[in-house]
Amino acid sequence: MLLFFALPMLLTVVWSFFERTQFWMEPGFTLFAYENFFTSARAENYLYSMFHSAIAVVISFAIGFPIAVFVRRRLPQTAQHQVILLFVLPFMISELVRVFALRPVLGRTGPLNSFLMEIGLIDEPISVLLFTPTGVVIGDVLSFLPFMVFSGFLAMEAVQKYIFEVCDDLGAGRLHTFVDIIVPLAAPGIFAGSVFIFVNSLGVALVPTVLGGPGAVNAGLIVNQAIVALDFPLAMAVSAIMMATLILLLYVGHRLFDLTKIIRPIS
Repeated sequence: MLLFFALPMLLTVVWSFFERTQFWMEPGFTLFAYENFFTSARAENYLYSMFHSAIAVVISFAIGFPIAVFVRRRLPQTAQHQVILLFVLPFMISELVRVFALRPVLGRTGPLNSFLMEIGLIDEPISVLLFTPTGVVIGDVLSFLPFMVFSGFLAMEAVQKYIFEVCDDLGAGRLHTFVDIIVPLAAPGIFAGSVFIFVNSLGVALVPTVLGGPGAVNAGLIVNQAIVALDFPLAMAVSAIMMATLILLLYVGHRLFDLTKIIRPIS
């Protein structure tokens, strides 16, 4: 952890203050890289990518967490882990293949448009699903949804099953049980999954490159463009800003939910 994680992260912050040279950078102390970031369109693009990442988190929660709850509440305990492991299968395929395979699916002549036309929801193919921010959000959700399922299920494992039985005996409806009991008890796991999805959506450049079209951008693409331009201090500065965003999220989440609860049984 120290050699391959903490040290590279520390060096990233240090290098972000170095001075740019023609092909690399040299030791020094300058805020030019940060000034370059905050006074250009990169800062606005970074905020937009945070907004789109937040949308991906909300959609992933709406889809993935109910799956985790269903597996925990309705399936036999002997089968729960096998079912959850099914969500590992997409990761057996290269991410490039998975994301690129969405292009024909989301296209105007793809099966999704054909299905929507067949059931009468639309009269003509819609193009908003591909090479738009919507396409990027869809790609993020389909790429990182398993993180919400995994962390949600881990949090639900700490919730004793008799709690659900008590809710049923007291006549609590499904909606009240979900909102007032399940979500608060599983909040640390939900937050952990949300952080996984948010950070990946913010930093993985592949999804906007393949599904977002020429105008798509996120923090990972900003870093990649800086590297291509040989502006390594700028790339380091953007990376440091991403790290600061993550640390702030973790701090707020830990203060609100005490993330250590995710590994402790709930009585």
